[in-house]
Amino acid sequence: MKKILITFTFILSFTFTFSSEINPKDVTIVRDTFGVPHIYGITDADAAYGLAYAHCEDAFTLIQYNLLATKNKLGSVLGKNGVLLDYAMQFFGVDTLVENRYEKDVSPAFKKVLEGYIQGVNDYAAKHPTEILVKNTFPFSPKDVLKGYVGMGILLAGAGLDLKAIKDNIAAEVFQPNEKGSGSNAMVLAPSRTEDGKTWFLSNSHQPIEGQMAWYEAHVNSNEGWNMLGALFPGGVSIFVGCNENLGWTHTTDYHNFGDVYLLKLSNNKKQYFYDNQWKDFSYKTVHLKIKLGKIILPVKKKNPVCEYGPVFKTKHGWFALRYPSAMEIRQAEQWFLMNKAKNFNEFETAIKMQAMPLFNTTYAYREGNIFLISDGKIPLRDSTLNWRRPIIGVSSKYKWTEMLPYERKIKYLNPKCGFLFNCNGTPLNATAYDENSTDYFVGLQLFTYNRNERFSRLLNEHQGVFTWQDFKSIKFDKSYDSAGTYMRNFKVLFNLDATKYPYLKDVITKIKAWNLSGDKNDKNASIAMLTNKFMTGKSKMPYAFLMIKEKPLNEEEVVTALKKTKKYLLKTYQTIDVKLGDVQHIIRGNKSFPISGLSEVPRAIDTKYDKKNLIYKMTAGDGYMQFAKFSKTGVELETISPFGASTHSDSKHYNDQLELFVNEKTKKMSLLKEDVLKSAKRIYHPGE
Repeated sequence: MKKILITFTFILSFTFTFSSEINPKDVTIVRDTFGVPHIYGITDADAAYGLAYAHCEDAFTLIQYNLLATKNKLGSVLGKNGVLLDYAMQFFGVDTLVENRYEKDVSPAFKKVLEGYIQGVNDYAAKHPTEILVKNTFPFSPKDVLKGYVGMGILLAGAGLDLKAIKDNIAAEVFQPNEKGSGSNAMVLAPSRTEDGKTWFLSNSHQPIEGQMAWYEAHVNSNEGWNMLGALFPGGVSIFVGCNENLGWTHTTDYHNFGDVYLLKLSNNKKQYFYDNQWKDFSYKTVHLKIKLGKIILPVKKKNPVCEYGPVFKTKHGWFALRYPSAMEIRQAEQWFLMNKAKNFNEFETAIKMQAMPLFNTTYAYREGNIFLISDGKIPLRDSTLNWRRPIIGVSSKYKWTEMLPYERKIKYLNPKCGFLFNCNGTPLNATAYDENSTDYFVGLQLFTYNRNERFSRLLNEHQGVFTWQDFKSIKFDKSYDSAGTYMRNFKVLFNLDATKYPYLKDVITKIKAWNLSGDKNDKNASIAMLTNKFMTGKSKMPYAFLMIKEKPLNEEEVVTALKKTKKYLLKTYQTIDVKLGDVQHIIRGNKSFPISGLSEVPRAIDTKYDKKNLIYKMTAGDGYMQFAKFSKTGVELETISPFGASTHSDSKHYNDQLELFVNEKTKKMSLLKEDVLKSAKRIYHPGE
């Protein structure tokens, strides 16, 4: 048996090695006090190899999840949840797109980076065959990496929510993509507004704090000029948000209409659709899926219609076509890589002008004082004389856009006089001083905003003179709903309830009216608010944040129902309504559990789900990886923090070693300088050692 196992491992090792380009001896991984990997390579491809290998050491399962979808096999591991991503990849034709455009669209230099990265993944798999989730999936290829980028980009640009809305028959309500209960914060200050004359930068992207879309911190350095520290998702070949020695940038999700949904007019036999005054036949694409049902893997094959607008999603409520420009682009990964290597604003803007990103606001800071923000993404250039409200009645080629909004028409800010820029998923028409905000417009522009954006705007605009470092951090960790913003507009009825009308609820109504709109963990009124907000989503098919931006404010019946549930829950769980917020919500990882301040949609964003095992609301999303930086001509000073730690392995000391710092709103010092990194090194090795 031992001999068979050795032979099997040898065959795996031989089969999985995609390329012999990278010599692991040319790559060094340095693990610091918190286990964060600092990767050093001779070439960019070497560094990409090291990044892949280090990330596999910490989260190989998650990397496989994102790669398995490119081979339509995630459903065989995750069941229903995985098959949805498998389906989306084929629905939008991601495999065909990448295969057809790889040679033409990807530069030779970046192909080497992709090859180095995927060799790192394949080599790790070869050395750790027992960690492989699905047999016969390795080796993966550089094209598979790009397929992962494209597929995720399409879903993040709104297609995922569109598919859900169509399925739930609420496509008419989702006229603009809305976030799934979390978001992101970004802020930069010019030297004119800081106490030390440096450029200050905040990256604070909100994501699920565990799983495929959780941030992973790393530092990548090569002798070819790549020196970037920040965060990425599993399967990423470069840093997505962070900084190099010259500049930093971060992303926040923007919610322009990045694609369109069309309701088709069908013939009686549903074999044709009406388009430009004639009936047209559908073409068809076969979708192959594998679904895990218990211990059984069930293969499924179905034919998917395709029309002039794009692929068609069939429901009992109608047939809907989806058209997304992000399903027509494969250069996202290369643009991110070039942003990593930019040394100044001209190089950074050149990368941005590739316009390959599916979405994202990008907020930028530079060591010599420039600050910049662009509300970016692949935005269709739509005819402004037409009605684009969803779902569009899809019978005319007039609604089939073919061009993108040009760079010149995108909303941008460069060095505003006030010296600050910010975005927290709100409209880009509110990103700086009140009198310097843009008034530009294009069809599909995001016009709505959220409480976080309103809080940043108020706190920055009302501040007089220069900011202290504590001022800067206080804005980020603000825990309040704005008293004159979207929250109070849509939740107004909650605070105006007549207690005499509802005697049973008099005590909780009194506490709500006494609440200061802030989410400190020791506040006993905030717990009432958090739970009421949670229960007000009820059976709604939309996330909590949608309640702030929907056209009709909440009505009295909705809030009274939620208050009743809140009181019932508190009395059943705690035998009193006088409970601290921190007793109701915790952040939990392994054997560590802490009360935590914050609420959904405040700058200190804490999104929770009920944990039946621990009988408490557990943080699942919101504040994730954070980076604070100060740029000057002499270098960059860095502080970062992650919710848990560098490793996803519960037996690692780095599984939750940052958790207590995160809860207490503290950070750890980081550096881009090799001499500093080596001083704090706990382990230095080559991949595979």
